[in-house]
Amino acid sequence: MQEESKKRSGGVDEALRGHLSSLGSPQRVEAGAMVIEEGAAESHLFLIEEGVVEVLDASGQSVEVLSSGDLVGEFAFIENTPRTRDVVMREGGRLRRIERGELLAALSNEPEALADALLALGQLRDERRENSKEDAAGFVAELSRMTRNSRGVKHPYLRALEMGELPDLEFALADFATQYSGYSNHFPRYLSTLIGRLETHEHRFALLENLTEESGLYDDEDLETIQGFGIDPGWIVGVPHPLLFKRFQAAVGGCDQSAVGQEADQVVCWRELFIALLSQGSAAEAIGALGLGTESIVSEIYKPFVAAISRLDLPPEDTVFFPLHTLVDDHHQETLLGIAASFAVTPEGRTGLRRGMIKALSLRSAFWDWLYARALDPGRSDTVV
Repeated sequence: MQEESKKRSGGVDEALRGHLSSLGSPQRVEAGAMVIEEGAAESHLFLIEEGVVEVLDASGQSVEVLSSGDLVGEFAFIENTPRTRDVVMREGGRLRRIERGELLAALSNEPEALADALLALGQLRDERRENSKEDAAGFVAELSRMTRNSRGVKHPYLRALEMGELPDLEFALADFATQYSGYSNHFPRYLSTLIGRLETHEHRFALLENLTEESGLYDDEDLETIQGFGIDPGWIVGVPHPLLFKRFQAAVGGCDQSAVGQEADQVVCWRELFIALLSQGSAAEAIGALGLGTESIVSEIYKPFVAAISRLDLPPEDTVFFPLHTLVDDHHQETLLGIAASFAVTPEGRTGLRRGMIKALSLRSAFWDWLYARALDPGRSDTVV
Protein backbone atom coordinates (compact mmCIF):
# COMPACT_ATOMS: atom_id res chain seq x y z
CA MET A 1 0.00 0.00 0.00
CA GLN A 2 1.35 3.41 -0.93
CA GLU A 3 1.58 6.09 1.71
CA GLU A 4 -0.86 8.29 -0.20
CA SER A 5 -3.54 5.59 0.07
CA LYS A 6 -2.99 5.35 3.82
CA LYS A 7 -3.65 9.04 4.33
CA ARG A 8 -7.09 9.44 5.87
CA SER A 9 -9.28 12.49 6.33
CA GLY A 10 -7.96 13.16 9.79
CA GLY A 11 -8.21 16.93 9.56
CA VAL A 12 -10.71 19.02 11.52
CA ASP A 13 -12.84 21.98 10.60
CA GLU A 14 -11.71 25.50 11.43
CA ALA A 15 -14.18 26.02 14.27
CA LEU A 16 -13.03 22.92 16.13
CA ARG A 17 -9.38 23.64 15.39
CA GLY A 18 -9.87 27.11 16.86
CA HIS A 19 -11.21 25.66 20.10
CA LEU A 20 -8.49 23.06 20.34
CA SER A 21 -5.65 25.48 19.53
CA SER A 22 -6.45 27.46 22.66
CA LEU A 23 -6.36 24.42 24.91
CA GLY A 24 -3.73 22.06 26.18
CA SER A 25 -0.03 22.48 25.82
CA PRO A 26 2.28 21.97 22.83
CA GLN A 27 5.18 19.59 23.19
CA ARG A 28 8.12 18.69 21.00
CA VAL A 29 8.24 15.02 20.05
CA GLU A 30 11.24 13.33 18.44
CA ALA A 31 11.00 10.95 15.50
CA GLY A 32 10.41 7.35 16.62
CA ALA A 33 8.77 8.29 19.92
CA MET A 34 5.63 6.47 21.03
CA VAL A 35 2.75 8.95 21.09
CA ILE A 36 -0.07 6.57 22.02
CA GLU A 37 0.29 2.99 23.25
CA GLU A 38 -2.37 0.37 22.58
CA GLY A 39 -4.26 -0.60 25.73
CA ALA A 40 -3.28 2.50 27.70
CA ALA A 41 -6.04 3.81 29.99
CA GLU A 42 -5.95 7.47 28.96
CA SER A 43 -8.35 9.78 27.15
CA HIS A 44 -6.46 12.82 25.85
CA LEU A 45 -6.10 13.58 22.16
CA PHE A 46 -3.44 15.31 20.10
CA LEU A 47 -3.67 18.08 17.55
CA ILE A 48 -0.70 17.73 15.20
CA GLU A 49 0.84 21.16 14.72
CA GLU A 50 4.06 20.01 13.06
CA GLY A 51 5.48 16.67 11.95
CA VAL A 52 4.04 13.33 10.88
CA VAL A 53 2.59 10.52 13.01
CA GLU A 54 1.82 6.95 12.02
CA VAL A 55 -0.97 4.69 13.29
CA LEU A 56 0.03 1.00 13.50
CA ASP A 57 -2.01 -2.19 13.54
CA ALA A 58 -1.42 -5.15 15.86
CA SER A 59 1.36 -6.50 13.63
CA GLY A 60 3.18 -3.16 13.54
CA GLN A 61 2.08 -2.30 10.01
CA SER A 62 1.17 1.27 9.14
CA VAL A 63 -2.57 1.80 8.61
CA GLU A 64 -2.74 5.59 8.68
CA VAL A 65 -0.40 8.55 8.23
CA LEU A 66 -1.38 11.89 9.77
CA SER A 67 0.25 15.31 9.61
CA SER A 68 -0.20 19.00 10.44
CA GLY A 69 -3.81 19.91 11.20
CA ASP A 70 -4.90 16.33 11.88
CA LEU A 71 -6.17 14.89 15.14
CA VAL A 72 -5.26 11.55 16.66
CA GLY A 73 -6.64 9.81 19.75
CA GLU A 74 -10.30 10.72 19.31
CA PHE A 75 -11.63 7.19 19.99
CA ALA A 76 -10.51 7.11 23.61
CA PHE A 77 -11.25 10.83 23.96
CA ILE A 78 -14.91 10.38 23.01
CA GLU A 79 -15.61 6.93 24.40
CA ASN A 80 -13.34 7.09 27.46
CA THR A 81 -12.01 3.60 26.71
CA PRO A 82 -8.45 2.20 26.47
CA ARG A 83 -6.39 2.94 23.38
CA THR A 84 -6.96 0.65 20.40
CA ARG A 85 -3.78 1.37 18.38
CA ASP A 86 -0.13 2.25 18.73
CA VAL A 87 0.77 5.68 17.35
CA VAL A 88 4.37 6.69 16.76
CA MET A 89 6.05 9.88 15.63
CA ARG A 90 7.47 9.22 12.19
CA GLU A 91 8.88 12.71 11.65
CA GLY A 92 9.71 14.88 14.64
CA GLY A 93 7.46 17.85 15.32
CA ARG A 94 5.06 19.48 17.74
CA LEU A 95 1.87 17.98 19.17
CA ARG A 96 -0.74 19.77 21.26
CA ARG A 97 -2.05 17.50 24.01
CA ILE A 98 -5.65 18.18 25.02
CA GLU A 99 -7.28 16.49 27.99
CA ARG A 100 -10.85 15.26 27.73
CA GLY A 101 -12.06 17.16 30.77
CA GLU A 102 -10.29 20.30 29.61
CA LEU A 103 -12.35 20.60 26.44
CA LEU A 104 -15.58 19.85 28.27
CA ALA A 105 -14.82 22.47 30.90
CA ALA A 106 -13.73 25.12 28.38
CA LEU A 107 -17.01 24.87 26.48
CA SER A 108 -19.29 24.20 29.43
CA ASN A 109 -20.82 27.68 29.09
CA GLU A 110 -21.21 27.35 25.30
CA PRO A 111 -23.51 24.36 24.83
CA GLU A 112 -23.89 24.87 21.08
CA ALA A 113 -20.14 25.08 20.56
CA LEU A 114 -19.62 22.02 22.75
CA ALA A 115 -22.25 20.09 20.80
CA ASP A 116 -20.62 21.10 17.51
CA ALA A 117 -17.17 20.06 18.77
CA LEU A 118 -18.37 16.68 19.96
CA LEU A 119 -20.29 16.18 16.71
CA ALA A 120 -17.17 16.93 14.64
CA LEU A 121 -15.08 14.55 16.74
CA GLY A 122 -17.77 11.90 16.45
CA GLN A 123 -17.85 12.25 12.68
CA LEU A 124 -14.07 11.89 12.55
CA ARG A 125 -14.28 8.77 14.72
CA ASP A 126 -17.03 7.27 12.54
CA GLU A 127 -15.09 7.98 9.36
CA ARG A 128 -12.03 6.27 10.74
CA ARG A 129 -14.15 3.38 11.99
CA GLU A 130 -15.48 2.88 8.45
CA ASN A 131 -11.93 2.90 7.14
CA SER A 132 -11.05 0.41 9.86
CA LYS A 133 -13.90 -1.83 8.70
CA GLU A 134 -12.45 -1.84 5.20
CA ASP A 135 -9.08 -2.78 6.65
CA ALA A 136 -10.82 -5.44 8.78
CA ALA A 137 -12.43 -7.05 5.74
CA GLY A 138 -9.03 -7.17 4.06
CA PHE A 139 -7.49 -8.72 7.18
CA VAL A 140 -10.15 -11.44 7.25
CA ALA A 141 -9.72 -12.08 3.53
CA GLU A 142 -6.00 -12.56 4.08
CA LEU A 143 -6.62 -15.01 6.94
CA SER A 144 -9.05 -16.87 4.71
CA ARG A 145 -6.38 -17.10 2.03
CA MET A 146 -3.97 -18.48 4.61
CA THR A 147 -6.42 -21.22 5.58
CA ARG A 148 -6.67 -22.41 1.97
CA ASN A 149 -2.90 -22.85 1.90
CA SER A 150 -2.68 -24.50 5.32
CA ARG A 151 -1.75 -28.12 5.95
CA GLY A 152 -5.30 -28.78 7.11
CA VAL A 153 -6.42 -28.14 3.52
CA LYS A 154 -3.33 -29.24 1.56
CA HIS A 155 -2.79 -32.39 3.62
CA PRO A 156 -1.27 -35.42 1.81
CA TYR A 157 -4.15 -37.54 3.12
CA LEU A 158 -6.64 -35.43 1.16
CA ARG A 159 -4.49 -35.54 -1.95
CA ALA A 160 -4.12 -39.31 -1.69
CA LEU A 161 -7.90 -39.66 -1.43
CA GLU A 162 -8.47 -37.39 -4.40
CA MET A 163 -5.95 -39.26 -6.58
CA GLY A 164 -6.94 -42.72 -5.37
CA GLU A 165 -3.39 -43.35 -4.17
CA LEU A 166 -4.15 -45.39 -1.04
CA PRO A 167 -3.64 -49.15 -0.55
CA ASP A 168 -7.35 -49.73 0.07
CA LEU A 169 -9.63 -46.83 -0.84
CA GLU A 170 -12.74 -48.60 0.42
CA PHE A 171 -11.13 -49.14 3.82
CA ALA A 172 -9.99 -45.50 3.94
CA LEU A 173 -13.50 -44.17 3.23
CA ALA A 174 -15.14 -46.56 5.68
CA ASP A 175 -12.59 -45.64 8.34
CA PHE A 176 -13.12 -41.94 7.69
CA ALA A 177 -16.89 -42.39 7.91
CA THR A 178 -16.52 -44.23 11.21
CA GLN A 179 -14.14 -41.77 12.85
CA TYR A 180 -15.35 -38.44 11.42
CA SER A 181 -18.91 -38.92 12.62
CA GLY A 182 -17.68 -38.41 16.19
CA TYR A 183 -16.82 -34.87 15.14
CA SER A 184 -19.35 -34.00 12.43
CA ASN A 185 -22.43 -35.23 14.32
CA HIS A 186 -21.81 -32.49 16.86
CA PHE A 187 -21.73 -29.59 14.40
CA PRO A 188 -25.11 -28.21 15.58
CA ARG A 189 -23.63 -28.18 19.08
CA TYR A 190 -20.59 -26.23 17.88
CA LEU A 191 -22.82 -23.71 16.15
CA SER A 192 -25.10 -23.36 19.19
CA THR A 193 -22.07 -22.82 21.43
CA LEU A 194 -20.80 -20.05 19.16
CA ILE A 195 -24.22 -18.40 19.00
CA GLY A 196 -24.21 -18.26 22.79
CA ARG A 197 -20.88 -16.38 22.73
CA LEU A 198 -22.10 -13.57 20.47
CA GLU A 199 -23.46 -10.35 21.91
CA THR A 200 -25.33 -8.79 18.98
CA HIS A 201 -28.75 -9.92 17.87
CA GLU A 202 -27.78 -9.50 14.22
CA HIS A 203 -24.89 -11.96 14.53
CA ARG A 204 -26.90 -14.49 16.51
CA PHE A 205 -29.79 -14.36 14.06
CA ALA A 206 -27.48 -14.85 11.08
CA LEU A 207 -26.06 -18.02 12.60
CA LEU A 208 -29.50 -19.28 13.54
CA GLU A 209 -30.22 -19.33 9.80
CA ASN A 210 -27.17 -21.57 9.36
CA LEU A 211 -28.42 -23.79 12.17
CA THR A 212 -31.75 -24.06 10.36
CA GLU A 213 -29.99 -25.39 7.26
CA GLU A 214 -28.15 -27.93 9.41
CA SER A 215 -31.55 -29.32 10.38
CA GLY A 216 -32.51 -29.84 6.72
CA LEU A 217 -34.46 -26.68 5.93
CA TYR A 218 -33.44 -24.60 2.88
CA ASP A 219 -34.68 -21.45 1.23
CA ASP A 220 -35.85 -21.39 -2.39
CA GLU A 221 -32.59 -19.89 -3.65
CA ASP A 222 -30.50 -22.67 -2.11
CA LEU A 223 -32.85 -25.35 -3.43
CA GLU A 224 -32.61 -23.89 -6.93
CA THR A 225 -28.80 -23.96 -6.73
CA ILE A 226 -28.81 -27.50 -5.37
CA GLN A 227 -31.13 -28.78 -8.11
CA GLY A 228 -28.92 -27.18 -10.74
CA PHE A 229 -26.13 -29.54 -9.67
CA GLY A 230 -28.24 -32.66 -9.95
CA ILE A 231 -29.21 -33.03 -6.31
CA ASP A 232 -32.82 -34.11 -5.80
CA PRO A 233 -34.36 -32.00 -2.98
CA GLY A 234 -36.17 -35.13 -1.85
CA TRP A 235 -32.82 -36.53 -0.72
CA ILE A 236 -32.11 -33.68 1.69
CA VAL A 237 -35.16 -31.59 2.61
CA GLY A 238 -36.13 -32.24 6.20
CA VAL A 239 -33.11 -34.47 6.78
CA PRO A 240 -30.63 -33.10 9.39
CA HIS A 241 -27.04 -33.11 8.16
CA PRO A 242 -25.86 -35.65 10.78
CA LEU A 243 -28.39 -38.11 9.30
CA LEU A 244 -27.07 -37.40 5.81
CA PHE A 245 -23.63 -38.34 7.08
CA LYS A 246 -25.02 -41.54 8.65
CA ARG A 247 -26.47 -42.41 5.23
CA PHE A 248 -22.99 -42.07 3.72
CA GLN A 249 -21.52 -43.98 6.65
CA ALA A 250 -23.81 -46.94 6.04
CA ALA A 251 -23.12 -46.87 2.29
CA VAL A 252 -19.35 -47.24 2.70
CA GLY A 253 -19.48 -49.74 5.54
CA GLY A 254 -18.63 -47.41 8.40
CA CYS A 255 -20.27 -47.42 11.80
CA ASP A 256 -21.23 -44.97 14.51
CA GLN A 257 -18.88 -45.88 17.34
CA SER A 258 -20.40 -43.29 19.65
CA ALA A 259 -23.57 -45.40 19.71
CA VAL A 260 -21.70 -48.29 21.32
CA GLY A 261 -19.24 -46.26 23.39
CA GLN A 262 -16.19 -47.23 21.38
CA GLU A 263 -15.00 -43.91 20.00
CA ALA A 264 -11.27 -43.59 19.39
CA ASP A 265 -9.39 -41.38 21.80
CA GLN A 266 -8.19 -39.19 18.91
CA VAL A 267 -11.78 -38.42 17.91
CA VAL A 268 -12.88 -37.62 21.45
CA CYS A 269 -9.85 -35.41 22.02
CA TRP A 270 -10.47 -33.46 18.81
CA ARG A 271 -14.12 -32.89 19.66
CA GLU A 272 -13.54 -31.96 23.30
CA LEU A 273 -10.65 -29.62 22.52
CA PHE A 274 -12.68 -27.94 19.79
CA ILE A 275 -15.68 -27.44 22.07
CA ALA A 276 -13.36 -26.04 24.76
CA LEU A 277 -11.95 -23.60 22.22
CA LEU A 278 -15.44 -22.42 21.30
CA SER A 279 -16.70 -22.15 24.86
CA GLN A 280 -13.63 -21.01 26.81
CA GLY A 281 -11.64 -18.87 24.39
CA SER A 282 -12.60 -15.31 23.57
CA ALA A 283 -15.56 -14.71 21.27
CA ALA A 284 -13.09 -13.69 18.55
CA GLU A 285 -11.21 -16.99 18.99
CA ALA A 286 -14.49 -18.88 18.69
CA ILE A 287 -15.32 -17.07 15.44
CA GLY A 288 -11.79 -17.67 14.17
CA ALA A 289 -12.09 -21.37 14.98
CA LEU A 290 -15.53 -22.11 13.54
CA GLY A 291 -15.56 -19.46 10.82
CA LEU A 292 -12.04 -19.14 9.45
CA GLY A 293 -10.59 -22.42 10.66
CA THR A 294 -13.58 -24.61 9.83
CA GLU A 295 -16.41 -23.30 7.64
CA SER A 296 -14.19 -21.33 5.28
CA ILE A 297 -12.39 -24.54 4.24
CA VAL A 298 -15.34 -26.95 4.00
CA SER A 299 -15.77 -26.75 0.24
CA GLU A 300 -12.02 -27.34 -0.23
CA ILE A 301 -11.58 -30.27 2.13
CA TYR A 302 -14.71 -32.11 0.94
CA LYS A 303 -13.78 -32.02 -2.76
CA PRO A 304 -11.20 -34.83 -2.37
CA PHE A 305 -13.89 -37.00 -0.77
CA VAL A 306 -16.24 -36.33 -3.69
CA ALA A 307 -13.45 -37.46 -6.04
CA ALA A 308 -12.71 -40.57 -3.96
CA ILE A 309 -16.39 -41.54 -3.70
CA SER A 310 -16.77 -41.20 -7.47
CA ARG A 311 -14.42 -44.20 -7.81
CA LEU A 312 -16.97 -46.38 -6.01
CA ASP A 313 -20.33 -47.50 -7.35
CA LEU A 314 -22.60 -45.80 -4.83
CA PRO A 315 -26.06 -44.23 -5.26
CA PRO A 316 -25.76 -40.41 -5.32
CA GLU A 317 -28.42 -39.98 -2.65
CA ASP A 318 -26.22 -41.96 -0.24
CA THR A 319 -23.24 -39.64 -0.70
CA VAL A 320 -25.08 -36.31 -1.07
CA PHE A 321 -23.60 -35.02 2.21
CA PHE A 322 -20.38 -33.97 0.43
CA PRO A 323 -21.59 -32.25 -2.76
CA LEU A 324 -24.28 -30.55 -0.67
CA HIS A 325 -21.68 -29.01 1.62
CA THR A 326 -19.49 -27.87 -1.24
CA LEU A 327 -22.52 -25.93 -2.54
CA VAL A 328 -24.51 -24.45 0.36
CA ASP A 329 -21.61 -23.85 2.72
CA ASP A 330 -20.58 -20.81 0.70
CA HIS A 331 -23.46 -19.03 2.41
CA HIS A 332 -22.30 -20.23 5.83
CA GLN A 333 -18.80 -19.01 5.05
CA GLU A 334 -20.02 -15.58 3.98
CA THR A 335 -22.01 -15.16 7.17
CA LEU A 336 -19.17 -16.20 9.46
CA LEU A 337 -16.55 -14.16 7.60
CA GLY A 338 -18.79 -11.10 7.88
CA ILE A 339 -19.01 -11.60 11.64
CA ALA A 340 -15.24 -12.13 11.76
CA ALA A 341 -14.71 -8.76 10.07
CA SER A 342 -16.68 -7.05 12.85
CA PHE A 343 -14.18 -8.48 15.36
CA ALA A 344 -11.18 -7.51 13.22
CA VAL A 345 -11.58 -3.78 13.87
CA THR A 346 -9.54 -4.04 17.09
CA PRO A 347 -6.07 -5.48 17.71
CA GLU A 348 -7.46 -7.86 20.34
CA GLY A 349 -10.09 -9.09 17.91
CA ARG A 350 -7.54 -9.72 15.17
CA THR A 351 -5.31 -11.64 17.54
CA GLY A 352 -8.24 -13.77 18.70
CA LEU A 353 -9.38 -14.52 15.15
CA ARG A 354 -5.91 -15.56 14.05
CA ARG A 355 -5.28 -17.74 17.09
CA GLY A 356 -8.68 -19.42 16.94
CA MET A 357 -8.14 -20.16 13.26
CA ILE A 358 -4.68 -21.65 13.87
CA LYS A 359 -5.91 -23.81 16.75
CA ALA A 360 -8.81 -25.22 14.71
CA LEU A 361 -6.59 -25.92 11.71
CA SER A 362 -4.00 -27.60 13.93
CA LEU A 363 -6.61 -29.89 15.49
CA ARG A 364 -7.92 -30.89 12.06
CA SER A 365 -4.43 -31.44 10.67
CA ALA A 366 -3.61 -33.76 13.58
CA PHE A 367 -6.77 -35.73 12.82
CA TRP A 368 -5.76 -36.03 9.14
CA ASP A 369 -2.30 -37.23 10.26
CA TRP A 370 -3.92 -40.02 12.25
CA LEU A 371 -6.32 -41.08 9.49
CA TYR A 372 -3.55 -40.97 6.90
CA ALA A 373 -1.32 -43.28 8.94
CA ARG A 374 -4.25 -45.70 9.33
CA ALA A 375 -5.07 -45.55 5.61
CA LEU A 376 -1.47 -46.26 4.61
CA ASP A 377 -1.36 -49.47 6.66
CA PRO A 378 -4.91 -50.81 7.08
CA GLY A 379 -3.72 -54.05 8.64
CA ARG A 380 -2.12 -52.22 11.53
CA SER A 381 -4.53 -49.27 11.76
CA ASP A 382 -5.48 -50.01 15.36
CA THR A 383 -1.90 -49.52 16.50
CA VAL A 384 -1.66 -45.95 15.18
CA VAL A 385 -1.57 -43.33 17.89
